[in-house]
Amino acid sequence: MKKKKSKGKSVPVKVVNESLTVGVADKSFLITLFDGREIGPHGSAMGPLGGVDLTGYCDYRLTLHIVGTPGSPFVIKELFGPAGSIDQLTFEVGSGQIGSQGVLNYRSHFEIFGPRNFFIQVSNTGDEPFQVDGTLYAVR
Repeated sequence: MKKKKSKGKSVPVKVVNESLTVGVADKSFLITLFDGREIGPHGSAMGPLGGVDLTGYCDYRLTLHIVGTPGSPFVIKELFGPAGSIDQLTFEVGSGQIGSQGVLNYRSHFEIFGPRNFFIQVSNTGDEPFQVDGTLYAVR
């Protein structure tokens, strides 16, 4: 019990509610996939370096910032499994073109098919290079 001062005098303070133990309902995880990565014509970039294990996470949001020649097409894929092996599986997450101002802010909510050794691949299917920054937000 703590005392509160009122006009110089101490007044007892009574606790009416017991404190509640509140657990954290979800843990978030923010992964930097690409940081100013340039992708040449008909090339691709894959991130995060070394892959990541997203076991136990369920809500995924991908954000990409792409800067390049207006109209340049791109494809976004999800890869999982050992990098470069025959067992690695690939699923297309999305595709599009860079906007008329030469900038595209791409946001997507999607399912992940395999949480271990997870990668995102951005492919430049056009004839001009572009630069990409990207993050993946996951919630447990």
